[in-house]
Amino acid sequence: MEKLPKINTTFIICLIAFIISGIFSFVACADSQEVPPIVVTEVFNIAGEEIVVTRILEPTPTPTVVPTAPADNNQPVILDVSFVRSSVPNIDPQLTTDPDGIDLIENMFVGLTRYNHVTNQVDPALASSWDVSENGRVWTFSLRDDIFWVQPSTQIVDGYVIAEPVRPVVASDIVFAVQRTCARETGSPDAFILFIIEGCEQVHQSANATPADLENVGVRALNDTTLQIRLNRAGAHFLTITSLWFMRPLPRELFDDAFVEEYGTDWQTAVQDGAPFFTSGPFMLLENNFTSLQRNTLWPIPFQGNTEIVKINYVETDDIALLLWQAKSLDLIDATNLSISALPNAAQQQLQLVSQQTLFYFNFNFDSGVFREPNVRRAFSAAIDRESLVEEVFGQLALPMRHLMPPGVVGALPADQVGVGYSPDFARLQMAESGFSSCRLMPDIRFMVSSSDLSLLQAELVVQMWITELGCEESQIHIEQVPFGTLLANTRADAGAARPDIWELAWASYFPDGQNWMGDLLHCQESENREKRPCGDVDGLIREAASTFDLSRRQDLYRQIENAMFGDQGITPLAPLYLRSNLVLVQDWLTYPPAHFGGEQYDTYQIEVARKELERSRSR
Repeated sequence: MEKLPKINTTFIICLIAFIISGIFSFVACADSQEVPPIVVTEVFNIAGEEIVVTRILEPTPTPTVVPTAPADNNQPVILDVSFVRSSVPNIDPQLTTDPDGIDLIENMFVGLTRYNHVTNQVDPALASSWDVSENGRVWTFSLRDDIFWVQPSTQIVDGYVIAEPVRPVVASDIVFAVQRTCARETGSPDAFILFIIEGCEQVHQSANATPADLENVGVRALNDTTLQIRLNRAGAHFLTITSLWFMRPLPRELFDDAFVEEYGTDWQTAVQDGAPFFTSGPFMLLENNFTSLQRNTLWPIPFQGNTEIVKINYVETDDIALLLWQAKSLDLIDATNLSISALPNAAQQQLQLVSQQTLFYFNFNFDSGVFREPNVRRAFSAAIDRESLVEEVFGQLALPMRHLMPPGVVGALPADQVGVGYSPDFARLQMAESGFSSCRLMPDIRFMVSSSDLSLLQAELVVQMWITELGCEESQIHIEQVPFGTLLANTRADAGAARPDIWELAWASYFPDGQNWMGDLLHCQESENREKRPCGDVDGLIREAASTFDLSRRQDLYRQIENAMFGDQGITPLAPLYLRSNLVLVQDWLTYPPAHFGGEQYDTYQIEVARKELERSRSR
């Protein structure tokens, strides 16, 4: 069996730091370089304060073929959202890490597949079907021939701008996307995820890959509608990877010699300078200043919602977004950074918690004289009251977890279906059945956390739980605060005597699939295995799940794995704590499936138009 590459934990932790950091305050967006549309400035007087928002008045478009019924008044259904930022987001699929940019990419560029945030499965998109070879390494995708690169035309029908087809999206466009991601000179932060494709890692290691080198990457256009991708090893999770933003193509012909000479790989700047801009997704951009999306009139796949126009309002601060939301001018806003307690009760009823795929946990050292026994690990995990911890530390901004895989991951179970979680009686019984029989008879415990105040508060709260539920002495548990780099270094499997008995860490998805969690984090050989857990039967189950293409079978396997890890007889290599989450304020007239990972999908947003108009008229 070939070994999977070990995960770059430093990269993951940097990603985690990016995810949990605060949102910066920003100002309005740059002007378009093209012939300007009609621009108006709307002034809202809210609580005596004038709030200025720039909008673009475009001919209101709708598709030629409309899968959902138009509104009764035959007006376009408009979704009003806000971006809190000063400049347009980076929408280069192979380069961006900007959440706003990923949202736009999700809606403007077609992928081979698309992640379904309702079913947590991968749906067809450009690829209508796919076959996998018997050894699981050769994937052949059959592509639709009715998805086009488009740009807005000058033709307006019934007030709607018609999409002008440039050419079909073809297999070689995906080849270009993969090669561009793998090429080191592109600087894609996600390139390592595609190292599962033959030749990708080798090309990425080359400082100056030639066109011939790129041809060695295992992706081929057999014809315009047939794509073949060869992998280094079998991996059912590759299907999930095909739905991610960095596999969305750009037209190769835009990157001609003149472009490369002027811009190198900087497509984003070229677009803002007025270079040709083609899109291929369910929505198209009307102007290069990124304030208005319109339904692509040539898009052949039925919408699941009724949104036809997306108006993006650029605002300076989260507080301004809140004022606009309260004035019924925005359909939803991110409320994570707002003072929730200051909101009226009616507004608090409209808050929705959207968990993110960043899990915080305590890791156990299997070589420790303290946590060698599973009974002790189970006792310490079950003694943690996660709901109290979340309420004390984060308020509403976290979701307690008692197993590993978070919502929105392929193969994940609902958060309350597996795992012991907080159970004081169970914790005391496990301690009594251990070789120590009592916490007070255990040796001293080194508990290592990062140097942040939040980490210290969390550690102190948990220590009090262990004292209360397990009868430990406060003097037995020594909290050590160290810089984060030291924490990473001292918890490596080869760190020797520097390794603590228990420590805090976190893990974030870089693709939303069970393999990224069970395989890349917990497998005894195919992960860093910081806890130094010896291999066992569960590792065979993890490998089986990674190579099983039947989704129902994969889900059954992951249920077995979660139970084997975190059930009442579980190995308990770590104690899951919580998922950091976002709060969203949503108007009553909007329903949508939020994205736990990746971009929001505006074509799934459903608006009760009559109710929205009524509520807006009342607020004027």
